[in-house]
Amino acid sequence: MSDIRIGFIGLGGMGAGMASRLAESGFALAVYNRTAEKAEPLAALGARVAESPADAAADADVVMLSLADETVVATMVLGDDGVFSVLRPGGTVVDLSTVSPAFAHDLSDRARRLGFKALDACVYGAPMHARSGELRVMVGGDEGDFLEIRPILSVIGKDVTYLGASGMGATMKIVLNMLMGVQMPALAEAIVFGERAGLSRESILKMIAGSGYASPVMSFRCAVIGRRSFDDAAFKLGLMSKDMNLALAESHRLGVPMPVAESAQAALAAAAAMGLADLDVAAIVAAQERLSGIDTYAWPGAVRDEGER
Repeated sequence: MSDIRIGFIGLGGMGAGMASRLAESGFALAVYNRTAEKAEPLAALGARVAESPADAAADADVVMLSLADETVVATMVLGDDGVFSVLRPGGTVVDLSTVSPAFAHDLSDRARRLGFKALDACVYGAPMHARSGELRVMVGGDEGDFLEIRPILSVIGKDVTYLGASGMGATMKIVLNMLMGVQMPALAEAIVFGERAGLSRESILKMIAGSGYASPVMSFRCAVIGRRSFDDAAFKLGLMSKDMNLALAESHRLGVPMPVAESAQAALAAAAAMGLADLDVAAIVAAQERLSGIDTYAWPGAVRDEGER
């Protein structure tokens, strides 16, 4: 596999983990990130640090993107100095970002008209899973194109699933993220409700995390809330809100009522407006604390979002 040349764009928590995994697996790798300092660990692993998206794609057979939203993906792929301006005929673009199904389908159509291939290969997991190759990869697009790059995807994912036509990978990612988006406001409400009723936060977190009601995601966030380590964002609250908006847009298009998701998104959007967007989604508990009159916990700090996922 080392003769396959890969361009990798976007070295946020998820992207850096996936790119590092690929570099250590022997792939010839060129990486690009808008914040150049984030590429330094990849250079130490032997990757070439590119100066632009086009530079990362110039010699690549496959270009992979892990970015915050479809606006950034469009800039990196379709811009004047973007991937499509230099990609070799027959080259493949693999978008690992969470985007709308319509965007994934449009990108695939554009790629095909220009003589390229494109797949939406959305990933599910945390940065630690990206680094260890234990992600779940959900792929939409042409099945033959998928089979060609499956060996690459198997390096970053323990479970690689082909789901059908272009946009189906993006759709499955939205389905899964919607479930997480609903759980996080509910978790915050349960914790603050219990504490206002007289229970200690320590006992609440312990009981929830160990109960049959807790998902792995919920148990993980109980620990984050206990440590109040919101700055170390495994999944940013603002990105969670963005993904819930994608789910709701699709639900409206399909005529599927989702009142629970709408309520959860309202809570996430309010927390983002309160300055918590760049922190881990578990920071929604701080918004619930403030709304409920609890002022015994320090208000979380803020970190910058450079556009990488």
